Amino acid sequence: MTATFSERARTEMATVGVVGLGDTGLPLALSLADAGRLTTGLDTDPAKIAALRLGESYLPGVSTDALVATAEWFEPTSDPRRLAGLDVYVICVPAPVGDDGLADLRHVESAADTVGPLLRHGSVVELRCALAADAVAALSARLAAGSGLRPGVDFHLTTAW
Repeated sequence: MTATFSERARTEMATVGVVGLGDTGLPLALSLADAGRLTTGLDTDPAKIAALRLGESYLPGVSTDALVATAEWFEPTSDPRRLAGLDVYVICVPAPVGDDGLADLRHVESAADTVGPLLRHGSVVELRCALAADAVAALSARLAAGSGLRPGVDFHLTTAW
């Protein structure tokens, strides 16, 4: 019998994918891995992934020791397929505000297009950037379209900002 998300989270079996390994995503991924969560980090920058695989940090606040200590629990990748079937997806990509005062959602939309097809019943998606309510609703619809699942019923979207 397959464990439910609640059971997996309670027993620390829940698996996590962090999309975007920048200033927010990499420290979060390493923190999760350090807590014993199997964590897969996805980034489109091959140089970042290569450095992480060599145990080298590209962020001043992340030490090589932290990478070495979490190596058993953290897998950096540029292959979105490695995120298939995870329990939780944390989107940590930029949504910079332009001169017009509007957020540039290209990175968020791309992340949603990557994550959507990977969702399964019970998945949780956490958005780690500040967006207006209408943008969050549009993201939820985009995830639903990509997955064929119903938001709030089959998968859940939350924001952390």
